[in-house]
Amino acid sequence: FLLWDRWKMMLLLLLSTLLCLCASAYQATTIPPLIDVPTFSLSTSSGGDDDASSSSSTMNILTYASPVAIKPHRMWSISLYKGTLSHENFIKEKRGILQLLRPAHALCKGDGEGDASGKLIRVLGGSSGRDVDKQTMCEELGFAWKPLECNGESNDNADWPQVLPHCVYYLKLELVGEMIDCGSHDVALCRVVEMVSEDDSINAADELDYISTRTLREMDIISEFGRIKDIE
Repeated sequence: FLLWDRWKMMLLLLLSTLLCLCASAYQATTIPPLIDVPTFSLSTSSGGDDDASSSSSTMNILTYASPVAIKPHRMWSISLYKGTLSHENFIKEKRGILQLLRPAHALCKGDGEGDASGKLIRVLGGSSGRDVDKQTMCEELGFAWKPLECNGESNDNADWPQVLPHCVYYLKLELVGEMIDCGSHDVALCRVVEMVSEDDSINAADELDYISTRTLREMDIISEFGRIKDIE
């Protein structure tokens, strides 16, 4: 009987182990990971004969952006939602300026009473440049667009769109090859023509003071799906 009891105990332990393994097995899911990424704005222009493309510039909110190579050229990938003015401009001009936003851009409340934090983000990411004058709206919020003036090696500021002031970084991008059709978005592989910062003391070891998607979710500016939320 002692031997039989020992076998029963071992069998129970084996069954418990199998149940634990089944309970912790990987499961397929349709829910994408909720990740925290930097928040950018892409400035583009429709080109033409305008000086510094001042009247033809538009800006959006862009979070699908990442560096992909450093040699022989520094390369980034960006993803643009189809049907937008920014997508149309980038396809046409094959260039744009990627702007890394600061927390101050998300805290902008505007001049009116009752305005919610994130009005600037909502202007850039929640409306179309075909329907509203984003440049005037940003200026009314204290962020007047301006040409990107810098003393870099290229010193080529002509034909580039205007930028939003006080961004952490500005990356001047040019399309390499053709756009990659990914369904709802087109992905562009871009060469970094120039990197510009307002802070001349910045270095590679510094932690950058940028706004992230997690913070925008916590501020109730964007949803868990990354869309701009309406003010209730």
